[in-house]
Parts: sequence; structure tokens; C-alpha cells
Amino acid sequence: MLLAQLAEGMRAALAEGDVEAARIAHETIGRLLGAPGAGAGVVVDLAAERSRRGG
Repeated sequence: MLLAQLAEGMRAALAEGDVEAARIAHETIGRLLGAPGAGAGVVVDLAAERSRRGG
């Protein structure tokens, strides 16, 4: 729903010639799509990380 609203806002901004608002909406959409989803985690090997850091 949020992405649809941002896309509609971007479309409306472009129709009005507000390129800056459209750019911000476009960037926000990209950040939302690039963000890791809920439950998506990163597994870190603590021993390897400690060794890499010299600990």
C-alpha cells in the first residue's frame, strides 16, 4: 500500500512538473524495495569475525 501511494505521488509530482518531489518519492521507493524484509537476518560467524578483528 505504501509503495502504491508513493508511486501515485511520484506520478502526480511529475504531472505537475515537481521534479524534486518525484525524485524523493523515487529514492524512497528504491530504499523500501532494497531494505531487508522482516525476518531476513544475517548469520555471522562470531569466531571468524573475532579472528578477522584480531581478537
